[in-house]
Amino acid sequence: MMTATLDELITIQQQLIRYAERKQTVLIEHKVDELTELVKEETRLIRRLGQLEDERQRLVTDVLEEHPGLNFSQFADQMSDESAKQALKQQLKTLQHLLEELQQKNRHNEKLVLDSMGFVQQMIDQVTAPKQQPFNYQPQSGAQKPQTDNRGFFDTKA
Repeated sequence: MMTATLDELITIQQQLIRYAERKQTVLIEHKVDELTELVKEETRLIRRLGQLEDERQRLVTDVLEEHPGLNFSQFADQMSDESAKQALKQQLKTLQHLLEELQQKNRHNEKLVLDSMGFVQQMIDQVTAPKQQPFNYQPQSGAQKPQTDNRGFFDTKA
């Protein structure tokens, strides 16, 4: 039962990694609709991941209640079936590796989102900032008209 739960956890982590990779591409290409769909699917997977994690914790608790005084690592080390022990340890190692990979990809995607938000804010600031100089050429000779309109491209008061 524990190995089946861990196998499913591994499968979901692998799917989440693929989604994180797709999100990276979507973020770079600014495909908002596709990003929305990815987030919906990712949310569904995360819900299932939470259910599996609850089940895993329940199974570990059951094992530890049957073997008082041991932690899970000690229990795994004392398993009599060598192939089951190695399979369990490999699953745990794989799961840990996948979690680290997913965290790294999520940190990278977070940086992409923050960079994108900074760019958008900079563009908004540029568009709504008061004009510093005219956008076209002014005659060199003669007095320039004083600039009374100190608005950017868009009227921010509207």
